[in-house]
Amino acid sequence: MQDLDERAVHLVRQIHGTNRKAVFYVAGGGVQVLTWLLSVPGASKTVLEARIPYGGGKSMAEILGKEPQTFANTLTAVEMARAAYRQAAHLSEFGVPILGVSCTCALATDRVKKGDHKVYVAIHDGHRTKALRIHLQKGTRNRLQEDDVASRLVLRSLAEGCGLEEAARSLSLGLRQETGAVVNGFAPRESMDGAAPQYERLQESVQSVEEPLQDLLDGRARSVEYSGGQVIVDAPRRGRVYLPGSFNPLHEGHKGLLSAALKTKGLAETDGCFELSVGNPDKGLLPLDEIKRRVAQFVEQGLPLVVTQAPLFTIKSKLFAKSTFVIGYDTAIRLIMPKYYGSEAKMLLELAAMRYRGCNLIVAGRIDDDRTFRTMSDVTLPDGLDTLGLFESIPEQLFRSDISSTELRNKGAGLA
Repeated sequence: MQDLDERAVHLVRQIHGTNRKAVFYVAGGGVQVLTWLLSVPGASKTVLEARIPYGGGKSMAEILGKEPQTFANTLTAVEMARAAYRQAAHLSEFGVPILGVSCTCALATDRVKKGDHKVYVAIHDGHRTKALRIHLQKGTRNRLQEDDVASRLVLRSLAEGCGLEEAARSLSLGLRQETGAVVNGFAPRESMDGAAPQYERLQESVQSVEEPLQDLLDGRARSVEYSGGQVIVDAPRRGRVYLPGSFNPLHEGHKGLLSAALKTKGLAETDGCFELSVGNPDKGLLPLDEIKRRVAQFVEQGLPLVVTQAPLFTIKSKLFAKSTFVIGYDTAIRLIMPKYYGSEAKMLLELAAMRYRGCNLIVAGRIDDDRTFRTMSDVTLPDGLDTLGLFESIPEQLFRSDISSTELRNKGAGLA
């Protein structure tokens, strides 16, 4: 391993002093950066996970969901960084700023390579993906020295992602030209600008999301999360507790219900989130301005919210695997009505698939017309559904609310 100079050690300390957490995927090179980060005290403040997919396509396919056609190129680095970002969301709490960092290389080895020696690094924060590329001059460095260049580029990119731009620029990569023109977007081919490789020069390209909610409406993102002042794009978190609703308006009953569900599950408040689906099978998509208005209610109160296009619980379960969804008694009754599925067999298949994904439903009771408090214990489940363990009840002593969004809207309009 190359010794890390004092300037780089200081940069690592600064990185650990920020509140950013990251997942790292590195392949073919750049591995020394992991040792550098872990060797300086405070690494747990930065490193959520680090993986080295190596020795064949299966390891990379496990990360990307497919085997890349080419391992060492810009688009693979970008896909790796975005996959790392999604994993960072899964491993962190709501409200924690996260990064996905990747490096994929073709470096000197124990045989003469026909192709170039090259380094690709990418960093993704949800809104912006930055990709960097270096073509190294063959024969001027050994494998360890080339890996040192790659590792320094990863470290510098990480520092920039943590808001340490000036400090990052002070770390030398050992190239002829360490800054280059920034290109917007990613070229479909290996060369980001379509031109011949420029050896020993750093090249950069950037792709940004201007309006995440518009990307959601256009189908380019599956979710947009607002939590702790952060906006997490297209990184749905698995294994959490979600309270779906239209939130028109958000009221105390919603907040009390989520809190009661978390207490019932024995979980912390940081494990819960509200979910707003902008899609409706009958009404279509909500307008962007209306979505922003509803989102603002949560942002102003510092409450976590994830916005999706998943109106049905079967779709939600695919998006948020191993999660619990908080619903009311009436919704639970509708979920076990075969008429909404076409047949009882189809209903059982859909709900069984939801359970197979590790999801379940926690149900709040309600007062019926004869003033009796009804819970799931009052419901006879169809055969085959009663053994799934899909439903759980919130105890009445933890939550009971007769408030409704309709009543609040009517009061606001002077109708009640």
